Amino acid sequence: MKKIAAVFFIMLFIPFFAGAEGFTDILDLSEECGCELRFDYWKGVYELRKGRAAVRFSSGSPWYLVNMNELRGGIETELTSDGRFLIDKDTAADVAAFFEQQGPVIGGIRYIVLDPGHGGKDPGAIGYYTSGGEKKSLQEKDVVLKTALTAAEMLQARYPDKEVLLTRGDDRYLKLEERTEIANSVELREGESMIFVSVHANASFNSTARGFEVWYLPPEYRRDLLDEDQYDSVDSDVIPILNTMLEEEYTIESVILGEKLLDALDAQVGDISINRGPKEESWFVVRNAHMPSVLIELGFVTNQDEAVLLSSPSYLKKLSKGIYNGIVDFINDYERTRGYSE
Repeated sequence: MKKIAAVFFIMLFIPFFAGAEGFTDILDLSEECGCELRFDYWKGVYELRKGRAAVRFSSGSPWYLVNMNELRGGIETELTSDGRFLIDKDTAADVAAFFEQQGPVIGGIRYIVLDPGHGGKDPGAIGYYTSGGEKKSLQEKDVVLKTALTAAEMLQARYPDKEVLLTRGDDRYLKLEERTEIANSVELREGESMIFVSVHANASFNSTARGFEVWYLPPEYRRDLLDEDQYDSVDSDVIPILNTMLEEEYTIESVILGEKLLDALDAQVGDISINRGPKEESWFVVRNAHMPSVLIELGFVTNQDEAVLLSSPSYLKKLSKGIYNGIVDFINDYERTRGYSE
């Protein structure tokens, strides 16, 4: 499966070393603070994370970033010949004190937004197939609504403490901006996060095209994720840096979510459909959702065999279970690695 190495944080599992005189090895600091240490090789960025609390360092920079909104200066760093990243002891003590002051880790994925595409006057893709000697039509809006409703019911039963939101729960028409506004208008409390999954069915002039796929934003795409009015105490020159870092975090989480969904769908229907893998495109609902977001294509309504499958309630239930399992796997990993508690 395709990976985007340039944006992935790489978990470090290497031995601890003693820091040079006057400096502390970031590995030692991570153990002292009980933090997860991440490293972005391509950007030379180190991150200590404990729950939602995070501190980021950049090799050679006199600044470090606390919780994505506070830039602190005066740090001295060294990068040794054997690849160790060292921080001056005063800064290390400040960082350790910061993590010590953090309260219980509460939060995690609080909202799951499922967006069944099209609806109402917009049928989406329309396919025609023959079943029992009779020619029938299949509309994308019906396929995705049935699938999303079942997945939402399963998710809400699994997570009674979370909110599963549907952009539409019936055959109604919504503009694209209305869909993302539903998600973006949700007010999150400290430590809470959310994800956005748009559900669609595919079409092609090539009637042999078939299979399922998941789309996410290209890693180089940049959204304006921060409301500058909420950062009036932050230097305006710092806001683009914060926005880029948040975008990179959402990109990583979107890719992971996409891969979890693909694996789960493959486990459900991979024996009778084709896993077309991850794709990159700046679809409207994906680029305008200010959170980790993906778009699923369940299959091709323009393929005879797949249209028959997509018209079958038992097959749609398998797709729903695939979406459910993929989201559950993502949430489990997301909340476990961040140490979230109720």
